[in-house]
Amino acid sequence: MSWDSAFWWPHTVIVEDALPSGGSGTRLGPARELKKAEIKDQQKLIVAADATEQVSNTQVTVPLAAAVPIGSFVTVWKSKPGQRRARVIAVERDENAPPLPSHLILFLQ
Repeated sequence: MSWDSAFWWPHTVIVEDALPSGGSGTRLGPARELKKAEIKDQQKLIVAADATEQVSNTQVTVPLAAAVPIGSFVTVWKSKPGQRRARVIAVERDENAPPLPSHLILFLQ
């Protein structure tokens, strides 16, 4: 079984990337669909990028190449019960040597 198979990446998410915008706050880029994702609805206490403790209600694992920045918005469970859009409050990077895939874990608010 390939590491790219739907067994490892069974979900699809929609990402709106946070874009730098100077003094006018965060802007969002156009929505893009990531067909390789794994969604876990689980509450975890994390330390966010601003060094505050926050609760993450959902974690989304995506390939490293997805390059999702903190502050982006992710829509999970599209067209299913529980669909919601949440902000990325922290990103964990997990790099592995081949044949294991490298990935990001997105912690959603």
